[in-house]
Amino acid sequence: MPVDPVNSALSQRPAAARAPARVALALGMAGALGEELLALLIASSAYRQVVVGVTQPLGSATARFSPWVMGQGYPIVDEAWICVTGDETFVPSASPIFRVDEAGLLDAATVAKSCGAARLTVVAPLAALLQLGAGAQGVSSSSEIALVEMGFNPLVIVRPTAADADAPGASLPQRIVLSAARAVADIMLPQYARALSAKSAARAIVEAHSAAPRGVTVLGARALLKLTEARFPLLRPRRKGTPR
Repeated sequence: MPVDPVNSALSQRPAAARAPARVALALGMAGALGEELLALLIASSAYRQVVVGVTQPLGSATARFSPWVMGQGYPIVDEAWICVTGDETFVPSASPIFRVDEAGLLDAATVAKSCGAARLTVVAPLAALLQLGAGAQGVSSSSEIALVEMGFNPLVIVRPTAADADAPGASLPQRIVLSAARAVADIMLPQYARALSAKSAARAIVEAHSAAPRGVTVLGARALLKLTEARFPLLRPRRKGTPR
């Protein structure tokens, strides 16, 4: 019988706490969600080192945080995390973090494979409206099929709801239209399809990663909300009609 990764994450896992610390490769940790994920990985006792892909040499203030300039050899790791960012994610031009967009996902996975990663978790935000379709719950693109064929085991694909696109140069009329569209979406969309805060999404993603069974697991926004409400009730989003 297949294992439900959400229910597995909600159960106690005493054996996992005794597992030896691992080395993780973290690619694309840009934007608010990427930064929250990276902070959780570095703080976790499950890892003795987190190798972070960067574009230029960078100092490290902690023993677990190990910046790695992409292309300069290959570190040896146990598993890999790839955070995909799109146009909706603001990343300062001066940021040294190596960014991974949808077109670069397979290249990043190839790098992870070259570093020896047996396990891969991909975080690929999906627009709120697309969370309503069946594609949010399964492997649905040629890139994801290629990931499956690369032999990562387990392979975890997580699809949190993408945040609203930033438009720093938008005119006043454009900002008014965007604000109106967000207000309509907040009313019409089901609770699970709305974007979680970066902190809530990151914690739910780490929980899902830790409990994922062997094989391929795909988690959409509905599963992440379920994990958040069960594991981190103080971080769950406010439901319509409830007092602040």
